[in-house]
Amino acid sequence: MTRFASKKTIRPTPRRMLRSRRWLRGATALAISVFVLGASVAAEAPPAVTPSDAIALLNRIQQAAQRQNYFGTFVHQQGSQVQSSRVTHGVDRSGEHEKLELMDGQAREFIRNNDDVRCYMPDSKLVLIEKRARYDTFPALLTSPPVDLDQYYRLSIEGTDRIAGRTAQLLVLEARDKKRYGYRLWFDKDSYLLLKAQTINEKGVSIEQVAFTNVTIGGTIDASRVRPSAANTDGWRTETNRMVPVDLALAGWSVTEPPPGFRKVMEVRRAFGGREDIGQMVYSDGLAAISIFIEPSAPHDGAEGEASKGPINVVTERYGDFWLTIVGDAPVASIRDMAHQIVFKSAK
Repeated sequence: MTRFASKKTIRPTPRRMLRSRRWLRGATALAISVFVLGASVAAEAPPAVTPSDAIALLNRIQQAAQRQNYFGTFVHQQGSQVQSSRVTHGVDRSGEHEKLELMDGQAREFIRNNDDVRCYMPDSKLVLIEKRARYDTFPALLTSPPVDLDQYYRLSIEGTDRIAGRTAQLLVLEARDKKRYGYRLWFDKDSYLLLKAQTINEKGVSIEQVAFTNVTIGGTIDASRVRPSAANTDGWRTETNRMVPVDLALAGWSVTEPPPGFRKVMEVRRAFGGREDIGQMVYSDGLAAISIFIEPSAPHDGAEGEASKGPINVVTERYGDFWLTIVGDAPVASIRDMAHQIVFKSAK
């Protein structure tokens, strides 16, 4: 899953994959996503959670991130790399309003009003505009409504811990197979806001973590706190990443057998950077997500290959007159399996 913090762009060696990652900014950078969580084995068997209780709990954690006022700083860690971000989230009669500021590296601000997202890049005097495609931006976590969780995860409640000065309850989702990662979620016992999340790979090793270092929940959020810092953007460039819902099956594309539990949740055609013909299919098990990007190829354009960063794996392959880029917060074996199940049949 996304996807718990602001993920830095994966920069694989092949030039083709670098270009594909630029088009993924809407799905990764603008969504800041993609939080991926993990599970580990406890010394004693923790109490089990019924599937209905787990779904209700996950939905409540998701709603806490969407329906409450809060602000704070969180840290996103992948291996030796650490990045801090500051989030301010307010809710009023018109909906959600959020400001996310990256505190390290090049300055970036993401201003979200409901599903409209603008990324401000003062160093390059650029504003990127997009509709939010996913809802797993930390401290939210779900990519789609969870279904049949107990078939793919062992669910349990463990003890409490202290996170950012608050009492947090630990929910563990241990993957039943090697097609997905596991998750460890610490949520505030009073408000149910997600305070910390880890990703555990197939070997039981934590490969990503995001956690609040300080957070204030409740109270009033003044409208000025969720506005961009750049008061004047005259002379800045503006780029728009447009998405249009489509049925790519009508164009001949399908996936014969996605990894178990992964269902199609989104199908769009993107227009970004002057290109109008980038197809995208998104599959999710409710927590993790895998995207398939389909782009007409140009002669001598790019190279096939694989890349990874933390929980995110990328596979790029040539398919006839197209390039396929499969990217997701799932084990590389699942990404490869998805790539091998993509079929194109030209319309007659």
